Amino acid sequence: MNIIRCMIRQFRQDLRRQMIRLHIQKKFPSCCIEDNVDIKGDLDNLMLGDHVIIQFGSVLHLGGMEWCDHSGSLAIGDNGVISPNCVIYACGPGGIEIGRNFDCGPGVGIFASRTDYTERFDRHIFAPVRIGDDVTIFANAVISPGVAIGNGAVIAAGAVVTKDVPENVLVGGTPANVLRKNVKTHFDKQ
Repeated sequence: MNIIRCMIRQFRQDLRRQMIRLHIQKKFPSCCIEDNVDIKGDLDNLMLGDHVIIQFGSVLHLGGMEWCDHSGSLAIGDNGVISPNCVIYACGPGGIEIGRNFDCGPGVGIFASRTDYTERFDRHIFAPVRIGDDVTIFANAVISPGVAIGNGAVIAAGAVVTKDVPENVLVGGTPANVLRKNVKTHFDKQ
């Protein structure tokens, strides 16, 4: 009996994902949402530019639930790529804004909220995240609430970004620090 319940639950989850994918592809026809992308929250809180790709296994939380004050928003500019297994929590006031030509490596986490560990486990701190145009974030980096990342910035693999990142710099480490200034990306050559 438990196996049948599990199969029914999995079928419902898959059907829900498919319905959400179809809704998003109708609203944003030039975008590609791959299979097994989990989108939670209010779909009205999502804005995608042209030719955005969200790959397999990623989780997008758009807010709209009680724990995040019924608010949240995620905007991704033209030609953004979210690689497999990324987690983007755009919950709470301010949400997350991502500019054009965003290149996001696999396993990246971007968070506009976090648990307030100094209080109770059910309290959260919200702060908007702003990511400029032509930004590259390599695999398994973490972007913390309240961070602004300037145009043309590059975030190294595994970096934990806890403070603002200026334009055209390479940051890395835990916590992330500027490793190189005046970085030129392939976007600068176009």
